[in-house]
Amino acid sequence: MLMQYINFVFVILLVTFTGALQAAKAKNINLKVGDMQLISLEGVTDVVVGNEDILKVELLESNDLVLKGLKSGFTELLIRYQSGTNEKVSIAIAALKDKKEQLQIKWLKQRYSELNFEDSAGAMVVTGQLNKSELAAFNQVVKAFPHWLVQVDELPVAVDQMIELQVTILEVKRQSAQHLGIKWPNAISGPTISDSGAQLVTFPITLLSTVNLLIQNGHARILAQPKLMAASGGQADFLVGGEFPIPQVVAQGGQDVEFRDYGISLSMSPHDLGKGQISTEIKAQISTIDPATAIQGIPGMLTRRVSSLITAKSGEAIILSGLFNQEQSLQAESFPFLHNLPIIGQLFSSREFRNAETELMVVVTPMLQSHHRQTNQEHKHAQTLIQWFRDESTCVGLNDVI
Repeated sequence: MLMQYINFVFVILLVTFTGALQAAKAKNINLKVGDMQLISLEGVTDVVVGNEDILKVELLESNDLVLKGLKSGFTELLIRYQSGTNEKVSIAIAALKDKKEQLQIKWLKQRYSELNFEDSAGAMVVTGQLNKSELAAFNQVVKAFPHWLVQVDELPVAVDQMIELQVTILEVKRQSAQHLGIKWPNAISGPTISDSGAQLVTFPITLLSTVNLLIQNGHARILAQPKLMAASGGQADFLVGGEFPIPQVVAQGGQDVEFRDYGISLSMSPHDLGKGQISTEIKAQISTIDPATAIQGIPGMLTRRVSSLITAKSGEAIILSGLFNQEQSLQAESFPFLHNLPIIGQLFSSREFRNAETELMVVVTPMLQSHHRQTNQEHKHAQTLIQWFRDESTCVGLNDVI
């Protein structure tokens, strides 16, 4: 008799413990409007719903609890057990997202994989860090979803980060460049701003080879090849040319002289955006003295100017083009004495108009100092391996092949 009583008490405790344990597993339940969920419980006597307008609850004879979301919102369930204990369960019901929002979330997850996207009770919570340019673009997208909770900060940038700007200024005969297949696009995609007709494209290796070929054949020449250094957020300037004096009349009939620059000038302001991305504002200007427009002996100036904002990876070359120069010349050939004959003299002479058109290209390669050091180390390592291979090999003529 005593053993039967002990077994009966043990069964009651086991049922009570099982029901409490399963309820504890479901203390927080997330549903969507229209979703249904089945919860298996034991030893339940009653269920009380906090807000029946948003949640429908049905307790089956098998002690299974059926939940159905009616509207978006929050509510609580109070579950009463035979043992006299109570259990509270929080229910969050999320509204169904429209197709546009679902597609936008899918695209953002692929585009910004470094961010965390979490659907919490119908509200999209986005956390993480992005660089300056990515953060600006991301904020423009999420403006369409004001109900999202966005906690995305800008990545910190080292203040003392130094950026090297490798610049090559080329003058190319436009006709020769076109014959070799160099054509610039009519439209520019990406975050580029320009206040002139100049064009901007990336500088692939094949194009570098083509430019080298133009230089070797005399169809292009390097005007300048400076290497500038600037801190992130700073400015670097470069001028190749000279100055010419301009006399001015000052107060009381006195005279003064102002010197004005001419030639090729560059002004660049690089910004480290993080993750190897560099934003560079480039201002290039070409000015030449034009005696044809002189006023009172003071020559005028012909100026070509371009300003662009470029975002590129560290070590990626960018080329600015579209600055043209045009010169016309006349070449005459004739037979001596015969070309002076009246009327028929034109038959013994010829005239040829020549139109020389050149294009100025500015190639800029921004590079972080850390990336620059790594590139130099890789280059030295490659040279070491090549030298070792030459030393170990006994093939005749190998040095000429490699």
